[in-house]
Order: sequence, then C-alpha cells, then structure tokens
Amino acid sequence: MMIKTILVDDEQDALDILERDLANYCPDVVVIKQFRSAIEAKAAILELRPDLVFLDIEMPEIKGIDLAKSLKDEGFSPAIIFVTAYPQFGAQAFEVDAVDFLLKPVESDRLKQAVEKYMAHNLEGQIAELNKKAPTYIRISSQSGFDLLQIEDISYLKADGPITRFYLVDKHTVAAGRNLGIFEKTLASQGFFRVHNGYLVNYKFIRQYDNKESCIVLSTGVKVPVAQQRLRDFLIWIDAFTA
Repeated sequence: MMIKTILVDDEQDALDILERDLANYCPDVVVIKQFRSAIEAKAAILELRPDLVFLDIEMPEIKGIDLAKSLKDEGFSPAIIFVTAYPQFGAQAFEVDAVDFLLKPVESDRLKQAVEKYMAHNLEGQIAELNKKAPTYIRISSQSGFDLLQIEDISYLKADGPITRFYLVDKHTVAAGRNLGIFEKTLASQGFFRVHNGYLVNYKFIRQYDNKESCIVLSTGVKVPVAQQRLRDFLIWIDAFTA
C-alpha cells in the first residue's frame, strides 16, 4: 500500500525530522512534497490530490485548521494528521475531522499509531463504498456446468496447487480450477483477506486470533494459519470491521 503524503510546516527542521521518521517507521508512507508555505501547500494539495497531509497548526500565513477548512470548501478533503507543539488546539483539530493530533516532538510509536489509524479508517471507507455495489454470489465453473455460491456462506478458501477449494458454512466444499490469487482479486472487496499464501478468509467467520499458534479460529471451529509477514496488515484490516 502506497500512501501519497504531503508535509506542511513553517520550520524546515520539523519537516526534515518528520520525513526521516516516516521513512524509518512508516514504510507505506511516500512523501511526495514538503512545504513551509501554507499558501503554496494548498495549491499543491489541490493539484496533486495526496491521500494524507501532515499539517502544522501555528503557521504565519494560514493556520493549519483554517487551511483544512479551505480545502474542504474547495471540494477536496484529504486525510489530515495535525502535528503541533500546542496541545490546546486538540479540540479544534477534531472539529475538522482530523485523523489524529500529534504533539511535537513526535514519538515514533505515536507516529506509527497515527498512520495505522489512517490506514484502518481509509480501508473502512473503501469497504463501505464497495459494499454498496457488491455482488452477493460468485459463479464457480466446472466440467459439468457451474456452482453458484452465496458469498456470505463462504467461510474460507484454501489453495491446493492450481485448484482452490471453497469451504462453506454448511461444511460443503466446492473445488474450482483456478488459483487462489484470482479469487483474492474478486473477493477482497467482499471482506475477504489473504492471511497466508494458502488461505483467504471471510471476516464474518473470524472469532479469535491465537498469538501462540499464529492462527485465527473461525466460528466453524477451523483454525487457519496467519503468516508472520501478513500479520500487521491483517490486524489493520480487521480493525475496519470492529468497534
């Protein structure tokens, strides 16, 4: 996941430190521009349409909160994380729907937390939008014809060489002559996540994550392994479905 990001702060040292820390601790964030001028930043944000903006509040030309409001008036509202030395602006920051509010000097854990919060919030919005037009069935072709499966009845999919096996809530199994990656593209927007090279799971059936065994337990009682390299993305993804 690449998060196109713009940094805005009237202090060059603050910009350089933030860009360095993002590179070190938040590899998904790609800084495309940094600005010391809020006026120049506004023009660039409207032109470049970044996913995320790290924005100082106390700036000489335009206050950060006023810049956020003016962007909204222009019809574009990127996700904003405010970065400031003044804690009294916290309430105002969230009035403009800021993702987070960081106090300088920014600790690495808080920076990572803010970016992960953005990722979860962004994913939640994407899923909600996709669900508005989501199909409810998937067709699985076979030599004798095809099976029409209701997507909400699929608990998980398992790779078996070039074949993918669908495991349904009624414990019925359907085999498809296509690899798991093909179905991942189709079902990712339906609340399915690839927790392992060999498994794709439906979030509706997830009941527990077992850290000791590195697996999730489904409501059907099945244990599905979670690959270590996919764990971080899985935890961010599952946050989109939980309160």
